[in-house]
Amino acid sequence: MTGVLVWLSNGLWDLSAWQLVVVTLVLTHITIVSVTVYLHRHSAPRAVDLHPALQHFFRLWLWLTTGMNTKEWTAIHRKHHAVCETAEDPHSPQVQGLKKIFWQGAEVYRDAATPETLKRYGAGTPDDWMERNVYSRFTVLGISLMVIIDVALFGAVGLTI
Repeated sequence: MTGVLVWLSNGLWDLSAWQLVVVTLVLTHITIVSVTVYLHRHSAPRAVDLHPALQHFFRLWLWLTTGMNTKEWTAIHRKHHAVCETAEDPHSPQVQGLKKIFWQGAEVYRDAATPETLKRYGAGTPDDWMERNVYSRFTVLGISLMVIIDVALFGAVGLTI
């Protein structure tokens, strides 16, 4: 039992504290690049054309780290630009307040993802088998898998023997 606790505490990679900080920064940066390049530049405005393999990597990464649905995010963001800073803006800090958007931004996005909004603003987003049967259906599964992977590789911080 002690061996299991040590493994859970340290993870398979048994990294030092500074190495964990570096890994955290790198993984966070990959998520930021995924949002910026894939969602903000490729999916919503189609300003950047990405190779299909890279598109799928970003979709998978965002599913694992945020549970984001590409069609929902893209539709809400496109609507935001179409009706910016009006009562119809799905995530306007001027209309809904900065505190609400900052602390409940994900919930605001989910609530705004109505069938009408998805139909009107979600055109051209992925609609393959993975999107329909995995990414869109099981958003919490991605985050759950990432937690399991993180604990296995890096350990459970604060676990003592």
